Amino acid sequence: MMLEPALLAPVLSQPSLPLDNPAGIESSADELAQVRSRLEHEDLTVLAYRFAGDSFCRAERFAAYQSALGDRFIGRVLPDTAANTGPKPPFFEQFVKTPHSVVTVHLVDEAGQLTLAARDEILAFFQKRLKSVLPTIGHR
Repeated sequence: MMLEPALLAPVLSQPSLPLDNPAGIESSADELAQVRSRLEHEDLTVLAYRFAGDSFCRAERFAAYQSALGDRFIGRVLPDTAANTGPKPPFFEQFVKTPHSVVTVHLVDEAGQLTLAARDEILAFFQKRLKSVLPTIGHR
C-alpha cells in the first residue's frame, strides 16, 4: 500500500504474512526499493508493533523490514507481559497461543500500560502526519 500516494501514515501492527516464512515480506525487492525511495523523498516513516514472543510476527520479520527500509522503519517490540491476559475471542483462544494483537485483543486499556501507550503513539502519529493534509483533524 505504500506505493499509493494517499498513504501518508503507515503503521504495521504485527505483520504476520507470509505465515510460512518468518523473515518474509509480502513485497518484491523492486517494490521495497520504491517504498524506501518514497519514504526518503517524502520524509515518511513506518511505525511497526509486535510482542516479543509473537509466534506469527517474529523478530525475523522486523529485521527484514529494518534491512529493507533502514532508519525509516521504527519497530516497537513490547514484552509479552504487557499483553492483556483476560478472556479472548474464541479464535484467539483456540489458535493464537502467544500475545499477538497489540492494539486490539491484547490491548490493556488502562493508564500506564504499554499497549495503551502504543495505541496513543499510533493515534498521535496519524494526527501529526494527516494534519498537514487535513487541517481540521483534531479540531472537531
